[in-house]
Amino acid sequence: IRLSKPGSLKLLKQIKSAPSTRDIPVILITSKRLCRKLSMGYELGAYDYILRPFFKEEVLARVSNITFACEKMKELEKLLDRDYLTGLYNRRFFMERFFEELAWSARYNEPLSLMMLDIDYFKKVNDTYGHGCGDEILKQIAVTLSSVLRTEDIVARYGGEEFIVMLPNIGMEGASIVAEKLRSTVQDRKFFCEDKGITLNLTISIGVTTHYGDADLSLDRIIGQADGALYDAKKGGRNRVVVYRQ
Repeated sequence: IRLSKPGSLKLLKQIKSAPSTRDIPVILITSKRLCRKLSMGYELGAYDYILRPFFKEEVLARVSNITFACEKMKELEKLLDRDYLTGLYNRRFFMERFFEELAWSARYNEPLSLMMLDIDYFKKVNDTYGHGCGDEILKQIAVTLSSVLRTEDIVARYGGEEFIVMLPNIGMEGASIVAEKLRSTVQDRKFFCEDKGITLNLTISIGVTTHYGDADLSLDRIIGQADGALYDAKKGGRNRVVVYRQ
């Protein structure tokens, strides 16, 4: 970001205040006469700065250093924020991000959708083929979900065979489309237990709800709406998407 441009600090503040973009490292381009704005840039979350005039090798070196530092930070965060089995985010991290996204949704009146999903008849897999096979299935389900979702979407293992997905800035119609794509992708995929030498066909049930930022709803209540829709999906025969409607 060039500090000499009007609105540069406003842009930086927007990037660092949004949960989906705040982790993007920002380098400021400045001159000595803009030292006050540089100080403000650091306060807003800028990672580094480059003085003008600059040369190519300096820029590449600074980007390389930032990349290395960010990779090490991600490795540390992975130990704290990820589910040990699936590699997805854990429930603690998800709840923290959900609270932040909910506040952002309320502040800017933007939609925020939530999905609860469950693997149908997963207990039968564990009982028939063992928990080792069940663990392999959970890993493959995690990969399948991640392959469909956007980078800015947050998917976590909520507990057991249950997963939770947050879709920032997506309304009910869009969330329903994503949920149906997840459902059909899982249905069409072959899952396998390598040590047993078997392949399995699996399905998932999904409950969807959307918060539009204009209603004062608690985090627990929104999760309860998605969970209730999931219950209806399973009660209605499984392998289906049910949208919560007030």
